Amino acid sequence: MYIRMMRLRLFFLLLTFATTVHAQEGNVELEHLKFSGLGFITTKDALIKSFGPGKEVSTNYECGFFTHDQAGGPYYELVYTDFNYIGSDKEPFFLQRIQFDTNRNLKLYYKDAVLSGETTLVDFIKIFGENVTDNLVKHTGHDTCLLYSKDSDDGIVFTFKKGRLTMFEYWTPC
Repeated sequence: MYIRMMRLRLFFLLLTFATTVHAQEGNVELEHLKFSGLGFITTKDALIKSFGPGKEVSTNYECGFFTHDQAGGPYYELVYTDFNYIGSDKEPFFLQRIQFDTNRNLKLYYKDAVLSGETTLVDFIKIFGENVTDNLVKHTGHDTCLLYSKDSDDGIVFTFKKGRLTMFEYWTPC
């Protein structure tokens, strides 16, 4: 009986370890994200060359990767009509948000897949795999899915309304 209990405990310990390791693997490789010919991470000069100067908006986050007390700050957003990047004069800029719309032609590329306002939740699951449904949270009027990046603490939140992709947001832990 004692040996059986020990084996059972060992089994649950290994199961917990395997689940934790799998959760830390990450669902998305940020370096494979492309938007209008630019990478997920880009320079201010490349943004201005592609989209114009944008509107500079000061940020004052209390926590996360872009707080003013970080060595690379102060950070600010370059805001455009349906998207924005965040960065500083000392560091590169990160694609922070895209507001998708079926009437606009905004497209985010992940490897060979296209994400747009036409992307359905079913399409999304085909792109990122069945395991993303574990991260899907249903809210009243919309669904969100946080995909963690590989080898980092950050990730991407995708928002769906009426089964279609409506928003992409870069997420950092607090």
